[in-house]
Amino acid sequence: MTTTPATADYWEPLWAGGRRYREVSRPEATLLAEHVGPGRGRPALDIGTGDGALAHHLHELGYRTTGIDFSPSAITAAARQTRSHQHGEGPTWHLMDFAADDVNTLPNRAYAVVTCRLVYRWMDDKPAFLDRVRKVLAPGGTFWVVTELAGRREDSDPCKHLGITVAEAETLTAGWSVVRTADLDVLRCYALRP
Repeated sequence: MTTTPATADYWEPLWAGGRRYREVSRPEATLLAEHVGPGRGRPALDIGTGDGALAHHLHELGYRTTGIDFSPSAITAAARQTRSHQHGEGPTWHLMDFAADDVNTLPNRAYAVVTCRLVYRWMDDKPAFLDRVRKVLAPGGTFWVVTELAGRREDSDPCKHLGITVAEAETLTAGWSVVRTADLDVLRCYALRP
């Protein structure tokens, strides 16, 4: 059960106050590259991009990446990372609430890769969120999800509640023709294909 709202009103003050979250590790970046392959200029969409770390990895793999987030401060942080690391070249950033806004306003009709890192857990209506992902994922594309799993942290860990339940994982993986997973400590990475 979600205890933290998936709203900009909750997340914006955290991003604006300088809060940052788990960095993309080298093993995670390697798994991403193995499961999505080279971009060759194809479009990729990073939902809930935060400071843009995963979007930058997709860009480095050769994807034409768009990062979206509903927090203006997160988008500002992502754009700042682009300027400091790639001299203004890199992913593009859009302020958008993927769960609520019109997906037809996205720069592309379909994406070869759609990513969702540490975001799926916060979606109140997971089936509706997944329907929206399927709407923007190109045929043969990959939906890459990184999320915590329930029960992977010690009982005394204050972040123990962050993991998705077995039922939420089943909702995530239902209806895909290909489901591949890989575990990284408390995280599970999913490569899902239609």
